[in-house]
Amino acid sequence: MLVTKGSQKFLVLTVATMSIFMSGCTANPNNVKQQGTPIKQQQVQQTSNEDNRIQIANEAAAKIAKQDSVKQANVLVTKRNAYVAAVLKNDQPLTRDIEDQIANQVRSTDPNIQNVYVSTNPDLANRFNTYVLDVQQGRPVAGFVEQFSEMVSRVFPNAK
Repeated sequence: MLVTKGSQKFLVLTVATMSIFMSGCTANPNNVKQQGTPIKQQQVQQTSNEDNRIQIANEAAAKIAKQDSVKQANVLVTKRNAYVAAVLKNDQPLTRDIEDQIANQVRSTDPNIQNVYVSTNPDLANRFNTYVLDVQQGRPVAGFVEQFSEMVSRVFPNAK
């Protein structure tokens, strides 16, 4: 093999480049794990964001509003939980019987619902009304998930 000045420079450059690339392959394995950690956290975060979706259950709300004791209702669903903000006629109190009727109406529209939480709290009813109207009118509802979580923990402390 004939080595000329030009090929000698090329050979030295190639060897130097290869040694740089090869040294990158011997990186500390701990760095690889550390680099992988944020990716896993991001995937978990994305999954939890999907689980925090809030859907408006118009069909369930319409069925509930047809009941004799109910004036108006809104139903918001997250995963397998439904949250009902109802306004009862004649300011009557929420009884176990009315609550069971409402829960049955919600479950009849979506068999995947496991838990139904019912409230006649006027503040909750107003917030649900505002949220539903904003969605219907195409307004941005950013930040509502956090507000919703806070409301649910206050109004329904036993909610899962």
